[in-house]
Amino acid sequence: MKREGLSTFVSSTKYMEIDRTIDRDININRILVNKFRLKNNANILIAGAGPSGLSAAIFLSEAGFHPRIIDKKKEISPYSKALALNPNTMGILQQYGLAEIFLKKGYKMPAVSFRKEKKLLFRNEFSKVSHKFPFLAILPQKESEELLLEEVLKRGINVEFSTELISLEENGKGYLSKIKKNGNVEEFNADYVIGADGAHSVVRKQLGFHYEGVHEDNHWQLYDVELETDLPNQETHIVMHKEGGIIMIPIRDNIWRVAGKVEKPLEYLPEGTKVVQIKWETPFNVTHHVANGLIKQNAVIIGDAAHLHSPIGGRGMNLGIEDAYLAVRLIKEDRLNEYEQLRLNYLRNTVKRIKFVTKIMTGTSFFIKFARSTSPLGFPIFPFIKPALRKFALGLDKTDAVNMRF
Repeated sequence: MKREGLSTFVSSTKYMEIDRTIDRDININRILVNKFRLKNNANILIAGAGPSGLSAAIFLSEAGFHPRIIDKKKEISPYSKALALNPNTMGILQQYGLAEIFLKKGYKMPAVSFRKEKKLLFRNEFSKVSHKFPFLAILPQKESEELLLEEVLKRGINVEFSTELISLEENGKGYLSKIKKNGNVEEFNADYVIGADGAHSVVRKQLGFHYEGVHEDNHWQLYDVELETDLPNQETHIVMHKEGGIIMIPIRDNIWRVAGKVEKPLEYLPEGTKVVQIKWETPFNVTHHVANGLIKQNAVIIGDAAHLHSPIGGRGMNLGIEDAYLAVRLIKEDRLNEYEQLRLNYLRNTVKRIKFVTKIMTGTSFFIKFARSTSPLGFPIFPFIKPALRKFALGLDKTDAVNMRF
């Protein structure tokens, strides 16, 4: 009887332990499920519906979130602005089934040529890099934004244009935002805020951040222009003169992007190139800035809200899409607080390199002007630095701590 009682007791105790273990596991699973639901039901506000903001909306949707995205402009800008998607960006877009869609709209640029006036100095071919996308995908930013917007809408996310963020206020768990729409101001509680609202970012200012760096008096002129030319029409041409350099990028149908710091850049086109019609022109000032901070509590700034630089290297839109990818990845993993540590130094170093290359093209010091005017004499060294220039042009010169290469 004693043995039977002991056996019954042991058996009973064993089952009680099993029951407790099961209850514990159920409770843990319930907590994890609730946490997952809470996270995926989080209110996420994206301020800015440019390439960075639209990309963030797509990435968040894929991660199970349904963000709210607003922009004070009425619609997508009709002007082309950025043109190139680099290999890193194409690798990111491929994960969301978008790479082929972008390639169908644009074309693959295989090389960049460096010229001293009309004379070809050397051609740097992108196919020599080891990457799935060894080229630049060229299409106007307007068309890139239209493709991204179409994908956002397909995912059931409404983009609220003519809707402006007025202010942000920390409320313990996230941010209370005030939003102006149709003349009325409403309040919206956001668990996360992504500031993709450009160079004059309200989010950056509300978080107390500012651009670091010296304001430069660096005026450029930009044209989208129809040209008659015998230059190869599927590669970028960097044309050096003593006075400075110009960049020529074919868009499509004999329309080229021409930009430069020299006065009247169209007068510095290579011999044999004729202007047919100017489609669009605008002056702009080039500065090189990175914000002194990127994140505060659950609010983060990305794209032009976080960094500005010259168009040399075509990094602007690409860096913004990378920013969006990393920020969403960290939100999904509850690690957004690590964003600044992972990204800020990388952005500073990248902008520093862009500034250095820009100075070579546009600098006014005696040494730089002399180097530009005598550049053919120095070209024996170029076979040795071509790989570095190639990687710079493709955005593959450096990678950050979370391996942004694909």
